[in-house]
Amino acid sequence: MDSDYFSQALYAFPWISVLAPWFNSLLIIDIFQQMALLFVAAFLFSRSGAFRLLVKDSLRTRDWLLLYLIFFAISAMGSVLASNVPLTPGGNDWTQVDTRSIGAVLAGFLGGPLLGTAVGFTAGLYRWSLGGPTALAGFIGTTLAGLIAGLVYMLILRKNQEARFGWKIAVAAICVGELIMKVLVLLTVQPFDKAVAFIQITTIPSLIGNSIGAALFVTILNDKERLGVLHTTTTLRMAKRLVDVLKYGFNKSAARAIVNIILGETRIATVAITDHTNKIMAIAGAGADHHHVGDEIAVDLVQRAIDQQRVIFIDGSTDQLHCEISANCPLHSALIAPLAVDGNVLGVLLLIEPKRHFFPKLNRALGEGVAELLSEQMQLAIYQEQLASAKHKLLIAQINPHFLSNALNTISAIVRTDTARGRELLAKLAFLMRKSIKHGTEISTLEKELSHMDAHLSIELARYGDKLRIEKRIEPELMNALLPSFVLQPLVENAVKHGTSRLLIPGVIQIRAYQTSDELIKIEVKDNAGQYQPKLSVTKGVGMENVDGRIKTLFGRQYGLSIDCSPNQHTRVTITIPFRSQL
Repeated sequence: MDSDYFSQALYAFPWISVLAPWFNSLLIIDIFQQMALLFVAAFLFSRSGAFRLLVKDSLRTRDWLLLYLIFFAISAMGSVLASNVPLTPGGNDWTQVDTRSIGAVLAGFLGGPLLGTAVGFTAGLYRWSLGGPTALAGFIGTTLAGLIAGLVYMLILRKNQEARFGWKIAVAAICVGELIMKVLVLLTVQPFDKAVAFIQITTIPSLIGNSIGAALFVTILNDKERLGVLHTTTTLRMAKRLVDVLKYGFNKSAARAIVNIILGETRIATVAITDHTNKIMAIAGAGADHHHVGDEIAVDLVQRAIDQQRVIFIDGSTDQLHCEISANCPLHSALIAPLAVDGNVLGVLLLIEPKRHFFPKLNRALGEGVAELLSEQMQLAIYQEQLASAKHKLLIAQINPHFLSNALNTISAIVRTDTARGRELLAKLAFLMRKSIKHGTEISTLEKELSHMDAHLSIELARYGDKLRIEKRIEPELMNALLPSFVLQPLVENAVKHGTSRLLIPGVIQIRAYQTSDELIKIEVKDNAGQYQPKLSVTKGVGMENVDGRIKTLFGRQYGLSIDCSPNQHTRVTITIPFRSQL
């Protein structure tokens, strides 16, 4: 065979001249042309519905048949596009340089030994039908390549599904398959010199073409799966964070958190939320330097979204976002989605892109999904507030009767001997009843709850006299901390009723409120009785479970009550809440 330019260049370097017969630049260029077509096939496959079959947990018969046809077509295409290389000019001895192995190896590599062997066998039969001295070696080698790749899948990759899309393992499997095929050429082609000549001509181009082709194919599939997983993971993570934020209700603080979450999890240039009157509640990203909280934004478009209660998309081409504040405003295209609950718009979500930035279809779908999620969570938050209110009323209705009875008996006894003291206690009782009947908001402050608790304890102290002592240690800077209303009295009442009232010695109730280093507030109610019995629902059902549930509803599952009891020594109930002065 005449020497080409690539071979002549190699001969110029004596130390590698021995490798010259193995390199043929024309065949290498030809194999790259075949890889270009393979690249197109891989690209189209990654965007077809058939790609999803590779990541399914179980496949039906027709699914396996579809994968078989796809990978067989890849192998067959490698044979059809192959370069026929004669051993001598004008001679009948010829072989192929092709990418046939890729289809068989990938079938086994991605689908297992059965699929790999089936593709390798039929692709090998097709190669055998084309004839030539190396036809038998091609048939057997392609079959074995599919089988070996399938065994690799079964022994190694099946345990680690992510490794199926690793290009290094794919290249290693291709190299093993090509090596087996060259050994088969040596065993099946006679005379031996002819077999060696065939191997010299085809080895390097075949290794280059099949290895790079397999690596490209697997990399495309890997990127497709990775991007899908990344998008799903990002969406789920963002959804979880948004759900956690809306547990506290929809307000400016929640709006600020929402826009920062969306901006941080996506590549959207600007995120904003307005209220139902189109006043900005929060904005982050480009344009936030002149669009401020309290301003109006995209007045006509936002108002149309509110009135029609539908998503409005401005593509920046047929219609544009116009800023009435600054002529240099970069905001250009936008998705405007109303946040509606039971037919009432509570706010509007805006996702905005600047000029010369394409608004991705993925972000448009993401924005619509986020708006729907926010609406659903806002509705759920309203239902949770209503449930918490109902629980609050139930708690008051359950506690008032027996406490009122005890209080009236105590005051009745005291008024006979100390009229002034009796009037004072009646005033305390009236204060408690007014708070119970006109409980107002479900949110209170530590200062108000302590005032309510003190009024309750004044009656208990009058009832038990020297048999009850109250000790309080409250950090003054915590007085404005927010917590659900009516949470301290049930705990104190339980400490008296189910604790100190059963002692022969004087009972002591210690009440502490302090802030920890991680900005949490701990409120402790501790008695010296140690009579807590968790299995008795009457002990916990009326007060503590209700209080714990309302705290979790307001602040999150990580907050609430914890109970520590040393029998006959003490029971300590601890409220853990975040330190917040506003929600």
